[in-house]
Amino acid sequence: MALPVFDMTDKTVLITGSTQGMGLAIARGFHASGARTVISSNLQTDVDRAVAELKVDGVDAEGIVCDVWDAESSATLAERAESQFGSIDTLIAHGGGFMTGGPLTEVSRADFEKILLTGPANILDLVRGFLPRMARDGGGSIVVTSSVAAFQANPFLGAYGAAKAALNSLVRSIAIEWGPQNIRANAIAPGIVRTSFSQPIWESPGGEQGLAAKIPLGRIAEPDEVVGAALLLGSPAGSYITGTTLVIDGGRSIA
Repeated sequence: MALPVFDMTDKTVLITGSTQGMGLAIARGFHASGARTVISSNLQTDVDRAVAELKVDGVDAEGIVCDVWDAESSATLAERAESQFGSIDTLIAHGGGFMTGGPLTEVSRADFEKILLTGPANILDLVRGFLPRMARDGGGSIVVTSSVAAFQANPFLGAYGAAKAALNSLVRSIAIEWGPQNIRANAIAPGIVRTSFSQPIWESPGGEQGLAAKIPLGRIAEPDEVVGAALLLGSPAGSYITGTTLVIDGGRSIA
């Protein structure tokens, strides 16, 4: 049973990009805290598969399709979700990012625009549909997935880090603008997590060993290790936390 401050009974949580990896782990965590849990991804087949997988594990999740790479799909999610599930109390805006590596002088204009479009631009399209609805219903919480790359410069992730820094700024602006309506906005900024998104990095020859050597805790993160931060910011436990970005990197950014 969840601690009272983490109790999400009678609350509905929608998590985008949640049919695998961190998003799926977060969905499991909110369900364990009592929330009505709605998962989402860009393909109906992935949503159906994940819902069925969760049901086998005793997680009574529901699903809705949203392609966060598509502006119209993102912009209409709030309306579609409300008609299907009622009020959404917590939105976890996860996934949909595009990452290209290399020095800034080698990043094409097209790739940089794609990073910005699939990052802060589409996230803005996504969340602003929920904001007036949350205000109408007395408040809510929005948690966005950022990255430690927003804080720690990397010679191969400069463009990606810039997009995530813009996302953090967006979160702060939402917190300022919508705080009076009892809406909180925060971000979580993981380091390297063992997911398919980061697989090319940690699965490269010597990749995981080299990463672990730079992390005070001596290892990369597992998806479940991001769940606690998302729960804190998305539940009543974080009722006085807004406009912040919580770093989850095993100490890498301070090493």
